Amino acid sequence: MVADPHRLPPGQVLTQKWPVLHYGPTPHYKPADLERWRLRVYGAVEAELELSLDELKALPAVDISCDIHCVTTWSRLDNTFHGVAFPTLLARARPRPEAAFAVFH
Repeated sequence: MVADPHRLPPGQVLTQKWPVLHYGPTPHYKPADLERWRLRVYGAVEAELELSLDELKALPAVDISCDIHCVTTWSRLDNTFHGVAFPTLLARARPRPEAAFAVFH
């Protein structure tokens, strides 16, 4: 891929792969783990949520495309992510006016 020079910030190096930077072992999940998995939204919200993975996947999803420019100097262009948009979850939880944060656990 030849990068449009206007899309690559100064000092960045274009990559095609996903540099994976993490600390510790990579977690491995069994099907039973995913059956017990829950996304919980709570705090200063009108409606606390607890969704199973299947319930989360049943919500409306979107595709979002973006470029990623990492502080470690790599850039990856035209990335597409698919999933439930954060505003969809916020609309269901309905943060109270005094809410400064919502906790997703």
